[in-house]
Amino acid sequence: MNEKIAQRIKEIRLKAGISQESLSHLADLDRKYVGIIEKGQTNISIKVLSQLCDALDVSLSDFFKDL
Repeated sequence: MNEKIAQRIKEIRLKAGISQESLSHLADLDRKYVGIIEKGQTNISIKVLSQLCDALDVSLSDFFKDL
């Protein structure tokens, strides 16, 4: 599941034309942590996922719609 979430985050980020660094600032997360998340190397909390979704301007329900 980590890999699917990671791929989805990266897919949405790239469609939005946002760099990992910009996403990290928008979500108030460390840039290295965003990289680790996108590689599927960590379990993320709903809180962190919510921060990322807010930064990417996508609802949690829309995020999971295509998983």
